[in-house]
Amino acid sequence: MRYFYYTFLLLMISVAGLRAQNKNTARNLFNEGRFAEAKPMFEKLLKGSPKNAEYNFWYAACCIETGEDSVDVYPMLEIAVSRKITNAYRYMGEYCLKECDYPNAAKWFDDFIDRAKGDDMLELGYDRLDYANRLSRMVRNTEDVCFIDSFVVDKSDFLEVYRMGNDVGQVAFCSDYFDDPSLPGVLYESERGMDIYFSDENEDSIPRLKLYYNTKVGDDWASPKPLAGFDTGGNDDFPFMLADGITLYFASDGDGSIGGYDLFVTSFDEESGEFYRPDQLGMPFNSTANDYMLAINEVANIGWFASDRNQPEGKVCVYVFVPNAKKQKYDIEALGYETVLSYARISSIADTQTDEDVVRRARQQFAMLLYANGEDSKGDFHFVVDDLHEYKAVSDFKSEAARKLYKEWQACEENYRSDVAALDELRNEYASATKQRKNVLKNSILPLEKKVETEEAALVRMINEVRRLEQAELYK
Repeated sequence: MRYFYYTFLLLMISVAGLRAQNKNTARNLFNEGRFAEAKPMFEKLLKGSPKNAEYNFWYAACCIETGEDSVDVYPMLEIAVSRKITNAYRYMGEYCLKECDYPNAAKWFDDFIDRAKGDDMLELGYDRLDYANRLSRMVRNTEDVCFIDSFVVDKSDFLEVYRMGNDVGQVAFCSDYFDDPSLPGVLYESERGMDIYFSDENEDSIPRLKLYYNTKVGDDWASPKPLAGFDTGGNDDFPFMLADGITLYFASDGDGSIGGYDLFVTSFDEESGEFYRPDQLGMPFNSTANDYMLAINEVANIGWFASDRNQPEGKVCVYVFVPNAKKQKYDIEALGYETVLSYARISSIADTQTDEDVVRRARQQFAMLLYANGEDSKGDFHFVVDDLHEYKAVSDFKSEAARKLYKEWQACEENYRSDVAALDELRNEYASATKQRKNVLKNSILPLEKKVETEEAALVRMINEVRRLEQAELYK
């Protein structure tokens, strides 16, 4: 009996020693930042001691550091916090940041600072606290923006969605524009094709993308010049200049970014020949993901920008919105934090469409841009059948029925454009008309509005049918 007792005791000592060895190995990996390697070791230790506060903390922290979304780490961090593990307060803050609960994230970082020891820990705490407070302020100042559509596309060709019209200019990948596959970045060419803004790698010791400008002198391009007046300290890309030649939008992952690329705006000072210090756009344009390539057609009052938020690898969502000239903010006191946060995150496009008249006009303008004569920004015929087929001429259609229907669509689209122009003229006259005249104009505006809506819906149905007929012929 005594033999079995000592054997069992030795076994327990051996198991405890092995567990301690595994704990030390996992802890060393954690301290070296090798979280993916440490995570399965802490998971095994936690299964053996599910109430152990340290194991709960380490495993939860590894899950947060590795982006593990399938594990609910909050109960684990609660156990760690109950045992006053200092770093558990910081990771509670990181958890809240991930959940977009920025006010509570700030609270947890503040608690971490109260318990942190050492300059490095305090500096980290204050940095994260400032970040959480900044995000919280941005939510509170979310701009009231109406979104009318969105497109999830491959990141490699997302610019195809930017059907902005002939009077805006064009955006293109530098590799395509200059016919050089090695070139990075994106380029904007002005309406007349005389000016370009583009990104390219600088010649500093630390390579990064910077913005450049070039202009045509006669038929030849001058030497490109870097934009002067600001230095974000990071990569600058995705330029777009408004028609005024002064207001420039671009994206940067440098100073002021809240995560990856953020959208910024700057203005050109003609006297100094330099740009002013850029201002970061707020939410909903920016997020903790990558947000970039903002472009605006001021005539149609339609804007585009792209975002990686909530998208899988290799995909991007291009949002189409109505620019808000007054930059109105949501009333967070009336709506509440959670409601405004949903607007900031663009959780629902439909929820932003609070003004039916604005939405109707925007959709009409967008349809005109999207379907205008089947032409792209260069004025060439352009019709996308599917991911594998893109036509450059009406004669490219393989289906006789699709070709015939497309020609009918062109005629209907021309009538639609004419009716939209007439409707805009009537609305403009209505805005400054006398009360008596307004009553007369109503009798013309209301029927024309219904006609335009019917035409718009018919155009969409027709173009979808064209694609269906052509695809049936291609894949029969």
